[in-house]
Amino acid sequence: MKKNKKYKMLKRIILSIFGIMLLGIFGLILNNRILAVKYNNLSADEDTLASSEVSAVKGVYDYLNEDGTDLFNGFKGNTDLIIFNDKYEFLICDDNSEAGWELIENNAVLNKSVYRRNADNPQAFAVHVNGEWVGSMSTKNTFNKTMANSVPLFFPIQAVIADDEQYKALVIHEMVHAYEAENNSERFGRIKRLHNICENYYDDKFFNEMIVLEASYLEKAISAEKNEEVVEYAKKFIETRDRRRADCKMSTTEIQNEVDFEWLEGLARYAEFKASADSKSLVARNLGDIDRKVKIKADDRYYTLGMAQALVLDKLNNDWKKDLFTDDFSMEEFLKTVCEVN
Repeated sequence: MKKNKKYKMLKRIILSIFGIMLLGIFGLILNNRILAVKYNNLSADEDTLASSEVSAVKGVYDYLNEDGTDLFNGFKGNTDLIIFNDKYEFLICDDNSEAGWELIENNAVLNKSVYRRNADNPQAFAVHVNGEWVGSMSTKNTFNKTMANSVPLFFPIQAVIADDEQYKALVIHEMVHAYEAENNSERFGRIKRLHNICENYYDDKFFNEMIVLEASYLEKAISAEKNEEVVEYAKKFIETRDRRRADCKMSTTEIQNEVDFEWLEGLARYAEFKASADSKSLVARNLGDIDRKVKIKADDRYYTLGMAQALVLDKLNNDWKKDLFTDDFSMEEFLKTVCEVN
């Protein structure tokens, strides 16, 4: 009899746990579908920029005017921009005419001309327009709609949605790519198509352990209060990176790809991180979680490692950006030089 009671009790517990799990999954799916409907109903095909979209661009320009020089010298003057939705690209610039674009207004809020063309192949990156590189980013509605449709059915959509501050930072991220291209078009052109950096090491246990260790030293250096501690952790990062590359017998090309990608995307992520400091979005708050992000076997680990090196250099040398666009510049080499001096 006692055995039977125990069995029934255990069965109830298991069924209760199973029921709670099912309710949790159902709740996640319901949350996902409700938000999917909300974001899919956002306007993303208008033939003009809405006042909220103009205001978002104004927010970018205001930030650059105030803090752009703190990011990169001369960056705040790089203000041409493309904003696109599902149907149109909108070029915002100072020029009176642009080949291949239709002038739709002279916007008083932005004090800029706004042009339009069909969005045949819009890019969230840097786009070459009539001889110049221009940062290009989707509207906030278009971005959030895309993100809402990119996650699994049970994933909480609110975790990937951009608020105003993060959206501003995402636009600035893409503007940095145009800034890179304008200042070193040859290097930018050579590395802009790099993807899946060192993917052949994704299953290499030692490689992955060491790259996570590199990230931990960078995170400790960023958090350290004393200069000598920053230098100590920076040196450990360099030593760990050198060991990983040597023990994994990485080729010169593989090593250069890491360096180049950290320059290309690390600098853009660095600007995004600083520009999103006031964001409440989960994505923006997680940008500084360097250890966790580097564990993910994807190119984003190099966005993060490049950003982290830039943040460490901010603490050690105010002039580290002066040689940013020389052909052989790398943040890790500059970090080595700074550590030798200290």
